[in-house]
Amino acid sequence: MPVRLWKHDSKGTTVWQATLNGKTLTTTVGKPYSDQKPSKKSFKTLPAAKQGLAQLVAEKREAGFRGLGEIDPPSIPIARDAALEAEIRKHRDDPQGYLVYADWLQGRGCELGELIAYAHRKKPKQALAIAKKIGLPPENMATAGWRFGLWQWLKLDNQVDSMPPADDKFDPVAFARALFTSPLCAALEELRIGMLRWEYQDQPDVVAEAGKQAWAKDLVRLRVGDVGDDIDMDHHTVGDIGKAITKAFPNLESLWLHSGSQEWSGPRTFEIGGLDLPKLRELTIETCAMSRKRMKALTAGKLPAIEHLELWFGDQRESATATTADVAPVWDGKLFPRLRHLGLRNTELVLDIARLLPESKLAKQLVSLDLSKGTFGDAEAAALAEGAASFSSLTTLVVDDSWLTKTGIGVLKKAFPRAKVSAKNQQELLDPEEYGRDRFVSVSE
Repeated sequence: MPVRLWKHDSKGTTVWQATLNGKTLTTTVGKPYSDQKPSKKSFKTLPAAKQGLAQLVAEKREAGFRGLGEIDPPSIPIARDAALEAEIRKHRDDPQGYLVYADWLQGRGCELGELIAYAHRKKPKQALAIAKKIGLPPENMATAGWRFGLWQWLKLDNQVDSMPPADDKFDPVAFARALFTSPLCAALEELRIGMLRWEYQDQPDVVAEAGKQAWAKDLVRLRVGDVGDDIDMDHHTVGDIGKAITKAFPNLESLWLHSGSQEWSGPRTFEIGGLDLPKLRELTIETCAMSRKRMKALTAGKLPAIEHLELWFGDQRESATATTADVAPVWDGKLFPRLRHLGLRNTELVLDIARLLPESKLAKQLVSLDLSKGTFGDAEAAALAEGAASFSSLTTLVVDDSWLTKTGIGVLKKAFPRAKVSAKNQQELLDPEEYGRDRFVSVSE
């Protein structure tokens, strides 16, 4: 099996590979996925060849090369106190609790205490030097934001090589475990999970791994599928995630999910069933595949504290099969009694929404309504305007990235004089004979 090691510096990412075939050692070095000229060396005996490989690996590791996702263990003694860490999480914004923890750590000879003290005195260089001894991931595998010497947020995002060969040893769960067990996670407030491995649904297992840590029960915000705009939505899926989130993070207040469906890959590429989060106030589901099953799973969830709900749908000719009847429970006033901010985005259901939402119990309590990125046009504007009186609390109406004319925009502004109407980036209607219809949602794949 080949040995692969990666290194990332100011010049970019370099991958080194060595393969032992009998007594012949073949090595390559260069940028990932580039043509690399092999170098070969033959040895007189197989033991000598194995020793030559071991020596090369040692030299590369000394030069900073590591296995994909490998994080060096702490090089200093680490002390932990669960009660003190729990107390910090209860008062995350109070620096005094961190300083109490720093005193306790320093009293036990743990340099993490000095790190916290340096951070309090705004000496980042000294703090970073100690953090490196504790163990930091490569910045192209994970990034973090700091608060008083500990991580406030952590993002896992494999920017080194998200498509490693099948024989590679990269284990996303082991990589996540090394981060989640770090003392720097003691007061973690937000977890972001981006790319791990292309076309693998590792996210539920990573979430479950996080749930084993004490800080998980106090996590406030979670983002799953936090990938860049250069990745098509339908080419990145997060798996069967609902129950895993509920079990791992029972006190979440904000949840953001971004996923396609890749129905061709199997039935469990994106599932949200089992969400039961009594404190969740904000929920965003960005998808181009809001199916009937997913919509029903959402409305079957237990999310009584939701104040901000944003749902994306997609192209009805593809995977966005949810119907108006499936969406209707969102605005019946029972599921989300505290809802004030509603986004029904990237959808072709806009005409039904414009006609039915004003008649709902929810209309009078909405402060903001976002119908952007869908097929909203002048007919929808006229329908929504007829029911404008129902939206007595509305201060913001968003119809950006739609298909409105100046006339349609004018109708909305006249009907909602007390609301800020945002209608940026309107598109021109298409030729139905050429395209099969005159408008599309913004994100269909």
